[in-house]
Amino acid sequence: MVLFCAVNNCGSRGNRETQLSYFRVPKVRKEEGKHKRELKGQQQRKWLANIGRGDMKIEKIGTYRVCSLHFIKNKPAAWDDVNNPDWAPTVNMGRGDDNEQGIQRAQERHARATRRESIKADVVAAQASVALQVDAEQADDYENFEPVLEVHRQLDIETQTPVKETMDTSTQTDMCGVDITVLEAQLYQKNKELTKARQEAAKIKLTQESLSKDDKKVRFYTGLPTFAVLMLIYDYVKDKLTKRRSLTHFQQLLIVLMKLRLAVPHEDLAYRFLVSNATISRVFTSGIDALHGLSKLIIWPERDVLWKTMPMQFRRTFGKRVAVIIDCFEIFCDRPTSLEARAQTWSNYKHHNTIKFLIGITPCGAISFLSAAWGGRGTDKTITLSSQFFDNLLPGDVILADRGFDIKDAAGFHGCQAEIPAFVRGKAQLSALDVEKTREIANLRIHVERVIGGVRQKFPFLSHTVPLEYMITNSENQVPKIDKIVRVCCALFNLNDSIMSQ
Repeated sequence: MVLFCAVNNCGSRGNRETQLSYFRVPKVRKEEGKHKRELKGQQQRKWLANIGRGDMKIEKIGTYRVCSLHFIKNKPAAWDDVNNPDWAPTVNMGRGDDNEQGIQRAQERHARATRRESIKADVVAAQASVALQVDAEQADDYENFEPVLEVHRQLDIETQTPVKETMDTSTQTDMCGVDITVLEAQLYQKNKELTKARQEAAKIKLTQESLSKDDKKVRFYTGLPTFAVLMLIYDYVKDKLTKRRSLTHFQQLLIVLMKLRLAVPHEDLAYRFLVSNATISRVFTSGIDALHGLSKLIIWPERDVLWKTMPMQFRRTFGKRVAVIIDCFEIFCDRPTSLEARAQTWSNYKHHNTIKFLIGITPCGAISFLSAAWGGRGTDKTITLSSQFFDNLLPGDVILADRGFDIKDAAGFHGCQAEIPAFVRGKAQLSALDVEKTREIANLRIHVERVIGGVRQKFPFLSHTVPLEYMITNSENQVPKIDKIVRVCCALFNLNDSIMSQ
């Protein structure tokens, strides 16, 4: 089949000029996407207009071809490269504007369009980069985005600088007006996207405002039941917190509570609050000192309060006489370098170096007593007798304890009664009466285990291995940091709902 060029007065034929290539006029297909159909329709109309023949029919569009002599680079550009001068045939079209000067102007227009697209891409990239790096609270005005403004200034210079002195003033004005309109539309759209992104970031960011609307988020990040309780604690400690330019008092409180609640490393909190690891360490230390005053929430209730809040399951077994349920819980710690400290903290029960505390709860599930920190080597009886525990008891009170607490004599000396599960001690087996009594004590004493588990679950920091720096004491701090941390966790636990059902 002999191929002919559709351009007037061209005369190229495929059987004579074998070195030429022939290209079909673009055809719009129904199965193509909407965007592609629109662009190819524009390209088709541009081809037909440049060819300039009135006898060409749309239904025979597939039979028309244009040779490579009518393109600057001897072939047409892609259908989506609209600014390319070869998007339609423009060379040797039989008109006066297809000379070398016209071709050069077309190439210059394509170069300018390419530069504008590149600068527009830089605008989008700069907006995204600055939006991620600038704090939303400090970037309310778009004028703060200096990198973006610099790109816009470059874009203005690019679009307003005349390329050739031969270009007339009207052409320059039309081009600049179109570019400015396009850029203003893009800038408006990016501003809307940036505002939406800031709103989404404000929802995620931990601020006083975001927490005030979501108690579920408060419980997750702080371990406290409601935002109102959080604000009560904040009002109590805000005057005791250190003033810092990089962090507000509320953020410092959040850092301490999140450290206890989530047990995250200092580095994670440093990334969240945009400060250094050293700042997080100092904030945690000072925050624990400020919150240590909450240990007043660990109080021994009066006897009439105990009677009014006594659950029915206790009344059925011991009446209203049960004052406290005690047990010891241990926290793993790093292995000390000192041999003496290593021996004092070794626990044969846990087979690990531990810190040990005596804890006492009321029948209604509130923590009413917490001893000072002891090494894991200390026995339950030794800690109980040495911790001023019996100073809180009144004659006639009943203490529920485990077998490890051999304190019946000491309790009797203070006019109290210690109920401990029976020992076999040489017997073949326990009597039926001892078995029934042991079962009753175990059913009631299990609540102290639930409280200990609840404190660990509410504040997973206590389930991790404690660094040695938290156990050190000196002339300034006679109380180790771990002692203050455990007291703060127990006090915060008392602010939550009771584990007991009345």
